[in-house]
Amino acid sequence: MRAIVLPLVCLLVTGVAAAERHWQTGTWGDVATARQMIDFGPGQSSFGPPNAGVPMRALAEVRVFVIETDDTRYELRDTVPITHRSIDVVVGGPVTFAVEKNTVYVRDQDGTEHKLRLTKKTATSASPAPSANQYAALGGGHLLRETSEHGRFLMLEDGSRWEIHPRDRYQTADWDANASLTVRTTRAEDGYGYEIVNTQTDEGALARFVPRR
Repeated sequence: MRAIVLPLVCLLVTGVAAAERHWQTGTWGDVATARQMIDFGPGQSSFGPPNAGVPMRALAEVRVFVIETDDTRYELRDTVPITHRSIDVVVGGPVTFAVEKNTVYVRDQDGTEHKLRLTKKTATSASPAPSANQYAALGGGHLLRETSEHGRFLMLEDGSRWEIHPRDRYQTADWDANASLTVRTTRAEDGYGYEIVNTQTDEGALARFVPRR
């Protein structure tokens, strides 16, 4: 009777522990695989039967996984015999996992749990939103709506207003309306930290973004 009761108790305890884990969702990132000899050291168990007091070495497949969430990046490690498969991963696919100290439990598609070792945990944060003094629509595809004060000011199709560096105003004064423009950042000079390029005339002018009031 004891031989029947004990396994049942162990199974119940394992099921309760799994249910109490704090499961969360993320996205699979990079996956790297390498083969190397693993030295298990005296008294440690290798992939085969333990042999106490004898250093154990074995060729293993080491896989490094990355899980990413909105605010954290986890790096995981799994070491298995080369004849065994590790968890199947689709980069960019969803993943359900739970973190407990230095261990990460990952649920497979069929609900099977895989135990991986947590090697690195990094906090991430979203890129800060542009301030009122920064221009958020960098790149090409812009059009010149109008030029004023002899090339001193430009207005683009999105309503953004730009002040041109005095040395470049002679160029922008002759730019035609609806000219194709590209806006990019550049090394600030006299407070002018952007460059507006007229892709039709291949001319560039240092500019300063003028926030709306």
